[in-house]
Amino acid sequence: MSHEKDEIPVVQRAYPEDLGEVAPEHTPETDSPAIRTVHPEDLGTWLGKGWRDLWQMPVALVHGLVIALTTLILLGLSWQQPWMAFSFLAGILLLGPVLAVGVNYLALQNERGEPGGAGLGWLGALGGSVWAFAVLLAFLFVIWASFVWMWIAVLNIGELAVMGQLHHLLGAMLSSGSGIISLVGVVVAAIAFGLLVFALSLATVPALLDHRLRDDAPQKSLVESIGVSLKAFSHNPGTLILWGLIITALFMVSVATALLALVVIFPWLGFAMWHGYRDLVAAN
Repeated sequence: MSHEKDEIPVVQRAYPEDLGEVAPEHTPETDSPAIRTVHPEDLGTWLGKGWRDLWQMPVALVHGLVIALTTLILLGLSWQQPWMAFSFLAGILLLGPVLAVGVNYLALQNERGEPGGAGLGWLGALGGSVWAFAVLLAFLFVIWASFVWMWIAVLNIGELAVMGQLHHLLGAMLSSGSGIISLVGVVVAAIAFGLLVFALSLATVPALLDHRLRDDAPQKSLVESIGVSLKAFSHNPGTLILWGLIITALFMVSVATALLALVVIFPWLGFAMWHGYRDLVAAN
């Protein structure tokens, strides 16, 4: 008697037969909105659209006036302590994206054709997210300011007349070797922290507003919105660094006019910031 071996059927199947059977891998990159490529010529378009919006919603000038007056008061109180005054000036530049939340809200209203207001509707829409983001940026700013203070103190041990006035500071730094080294260190630290804050805040506030106030958009947390900003920067580093330099140059124009120009430049950049977000981040 012959014993036949049970044959085990072998199913030959090409896998996957249908690509739809394969679940896509979920990562922060795939779950966040697509980022478009922008070019240097787009920056002029953002500024042009921002300028148009400013005069369509001139109430935004009130935001610029408040920022300018607040900065002048802080500078007046700290003028005899130059590093503190310098820190306040730098703080306005670093915290500018979150301070412009009201202007961003006005830009969103203008985009929707909604009646304008004072730009304070974001207070109820964003909850604590924008305050948490402001605390994060303020924390980074304090780290930077503390580093600068310690750097100057260690290198100069009081040689720069810390109790002098702000407008005497640059000349004092250029008058000695340690002062020049101090200046170089301050510039390097400003660039490093400035790039970090810029990448973190480039699109964060607009993303929060966009997804909290659109009924057809998924809600985004603060962390997700920061991720959108970092993704936008990583996809367009060259163009966006140029954008940061333009913002810095316009801020220096404001400083050169004793902050008078900031009344116009601050809301102008806030509107331009919104249009930059719209060009960079695809709707999802």
